[in-house]
Amino acid sequence: MEAIVNYADKYQKAVQQGFYDGHLFTSDLWLSPSNKLIDFDGAKHIKIPRLTILEGRKDRKRREITDIKANYSNDWDSYELTNERYWDTLVDPSDVNETNYAITIANITRQFNLDEKMPEMDKYMFSKLFLEKQTKDGGKGITTDTLDEKNILTAFDNMMTDFDEARIPSQGRFLYVTTKINAMLKRAETINRSLVLKDPNNINRSVHSLDDVSIIVVPTDLMQTAYDFTVGAKTIDNSKQIDMMLISNGVQIAPEKYNFVGFDDPMAINSGNCLYYESSYNDVLLLNTKTAGIQFVISDKTAPQAPSTKTASKSGK
Repeated sequence: MEAIVNYADKYQKAVQQGFYDGHLFTSDLWLSPSNKLIDFDGAKHIKIPRLTILEGRKDRKRREITDIKANYSNDWDSYELTNERYWDTLVDPSDVNETNYAITIANITRQFNLDEKMPEMDKYMFSKLFLEKQTKDGGKGITTDTLDEKNILTAFDNMMTDFDEARIPSQGRFLYVTTKINAMLKRAETINRSLVLKDPNNINRSVHSLDDVSIIVVPTDLMQTAYDFTVGAKTIDNSKQIDMMLISNGVQIAPEKYNFVGFDDPMAINSGNCLYYESSYNDVLLLNTKTAGIQFVISDKTAPQAPSTKTASKSGK
């Protein structure tokens, strides 16, 4: 019997190279700079180092020996990855032959990544960050303001000012917005530029420029506060819409580890089909000491409009 080959490491690299850039709206967050701090302690447990300085400087007294002691604490924060997922499929060899190899394991997994896995990862990133913010920061920095062209720039300024007050670096700030909010921002910027040109002595604008951050526009269905992840990632009625999320990339860790990736040639146990199977762990976690580096503006979701029941009148009547 041939040895079972696990392609997990190679597959993970291929997915990140082939799909993260351009197909995953939250690719920067999944590739968080803080991921390099992760030390895997088994399959689904990780440790993150935490360095704490215990005391600041003191007045020096001459001809006096100080009480010398360690003035720092080097600890570890432990986390468990809770999002364990798998996907599998059977492929009939006749499908491969009859479609001139258009339906193959490679093509099927590629389409799966595009249609299912990448949208699910986006939905998981936003909803889990929201949950982490609620849990670890008591909801501080989550607002429910109704945004419009008149107040959206002020809302943005308030978020940026809070980041400045928390001494969060200006580099690496990302503003994720829905398509609707992005259009609103553009209209607000146009209005603001008009105001500045008309009355340069009375600039109705706060400190920050939208150029200070990288703006990522995300489809509305991918930016909500909760989803049903039982099979795939389905929207649920009682979730909220995330209109804007400002984050300093690196306040979160996004560990991802493929546990097994493999496929079998047609066998009797598979009823003569090819079998593909993959399993992985991943998660999104806010670092305990950096919860101030993310804020949300949320709202009630807009209910889809019911189709019109009017019928076109017939000509001549």
